[in-house]
Amino acid sequence: MSRTALVVVDMQEYFCRPGHAVARFIELSAPGAADWYWQRLTTTVVPAIARLLADFRSRAEPVVFTEFGSRTPDGSDLPGWARRHNEMAMSALGERIYLPLSDPAARVIPELAPAAGDVVAQKATSGPLAGTDIAATLRAAGVESVVVTGVVTDVCVTGMARELADSDFDVRVVADACAAPLRESHEWALRVAIPTFATIVTAADVIAARPHSAAPAGL
Repeated sequence: MSRTALVVVDMQEYFCRPGHAVARFIELSAPGAADWYWQRLTTTVVPAIARLLADFRSRAEPVVFTEFGSRTPDGSDLPGWARRHNEMAMSALGERIYLPLSDPAARVIPELAPAAGDVVAQKATSGPLAGTDIAATLRAAGVESVVVTGVVTDVCVTGMARELADSDFDVRVVADACAAPLRESHEWALRVAIPTFATIVTAADVIAARPHSAAPAGL
């Protein structure tokens, strides 16, 4: 029987809270531009993902989280693009923006904390295939359709959608469960980059399309 999995991309403390170097670097580069991002995460994205998590868990369907960061303390194992970003941040701020996976701020935010039975895949790459076994894990679980959420829309979410589609999964990206620091980049990804590989939906679409079976008597 075909199954659907929920993938939650990089909803980590240091990507989702404004008190970390990522936020300081964005603010330095584009003052005020990311204000909408922090607001959107709080009011829209986190609640939408929470609803989807509850829905998928109620059906005992697979849930996969990703966490992005380096496995080495100095970030030397990151790909070149991420090392360049870290070098730029070190020059401008005196600190790296991409944290080691050992740092507590590299964990998924508490509001969306993984539950027993959920998969947490750690990666040092933007997309999943170069650095994780997510595709094989999903295939082994009988998954054919994947619902993708998380941050950031134009980078790791787009990469997840594209690579899973290339692995022959049917992919849906949840527009109200994604965000990027620059609103223009978020909207561009949903309008241009992602639709080649995935269907754009809302959290309500996903839940409504998956009717619950009748609840046991007395519940």
